[in-house]
Amino acid sequence: QGSIGAASNLNETMSKTRVIFGDAADDVIAFAKSAGDSLGLSQQSALDASSTFAVFAQSAGLGGKELSKFSGDLVTLSADFASFYNTSPEQAITAIGAALRGESEPIRKYNILLNDMTLRNRALQLGIVKSTKKALTPQQKVLAAQAEIMAQSSVAQGDFARTSGGLANQQRILSAAMANLSADLGTAFMPILQEAIGFVTGTVIPTFRNNFVPVIEKLKEVFTDVADTVKKVVGPLIVTGK
Repeated sequence: QGSIGAASNLNETMSKTRVIFGDAADDVIAFAKSAGDSLGLSQQSALDASSTFAVFAQSAGLGGKELSKFSGDLVTLSADFASFYNTSPEQAITAIGAALRGESEPIRKYNILLNDMTLRNRALQLGIVKSTKKALTPQQKVLAAQAEIMAQSSVAQGDFARTSGGLANQQRILSAAMANLSADLGTAFMPILQEAIGFVTGTVIPTFRNNFVPVIEKLKEVFTDVADTVKKVVGPLIVTGK
């Protein structure tokens, strides 16, 4: 049952990925399939994280290859953060997502310091503003935050690959491999389950409804008649005590 659920969730996530990334979806899916060995992330986790970051990138007007690169860089960085600072990838993904929303505190544990002026200066360097005097729009903040995070995280970048032979990262790789295997097994069994469900809903239930329910209703009538008869016979005897 767990494998079937994992396969179903992966299929749903695949569909969501194709909607979000459009023509770039195949690249994102290929990236996620290799994330187990390269990042210690299951395909499901990599796709979920990619979609999370892509929503921010889309709000900033990115699409196509720029969209997939934006999300791919941050998914990779999440794995590197987890490896370098010994946290979970999920914690790193959450912290980066918070930073893209404008919340600077969660990402401080990864030695990334963001404030308004830092983002304004980064936006100026990127050429998305002409001056640091005006406040950034939410869309400009997303682009500036992503660039600033990448700029401040050079010491952690590539750490998963550098230390992939260590116990912690080997455990992450194993966990991702087991999650992927579970989804693969579920995918293999899903057609059988779908056919079984179709048979039950299309054949068994209608047959039961059309053939057995009327019989049960008839038996109910018979038992009701018998009960009424018993009451008529036994009732007066109980009252008179005879």
